[in-house]
Amino acid sequence: MLVRVSQEGLERIIEGLKRKVYDYNSSLKGTGVYLKPYHIVKKGWKTYVYVGRYWYHLERVNGKLRWRYLGKSKPFPHLPDPPAIPELTIVIEGKECYVDDKALEQLEGQ
Repeated sequence: MLVRVSQEGLERIIEGLKRKVYDYNSSLKGTGVYLKPYHIVKKGWKTYVYVGRYWYHLERVNGKLRWRYLGKSKPFPHLPDPPAIPELTIVIEGKECYVDDKALEQLEGQ
């Protein structure tokens, strides 16, 4: 079930999770494979934010950086395990922000 959170509370949650992903990705430097810090999907009036859910390969094409999608699971077994981030659903509808209650409980327990 989705519960409403304040915009400030949502920003704190997202920044904390992104920091974990950034720290993890710095340990992957040189592999060319990264856990995407956050992914935004807009559908109509709603915006969905996913943090640390998708794996990408970073490559250069004609001098530009491209993120090539690899999937939701760790692409190579020799990579260190990613940080424990609950599969969090964040929905932003106008100025209202909603987060999955079970994932929110897990985050508060960390």
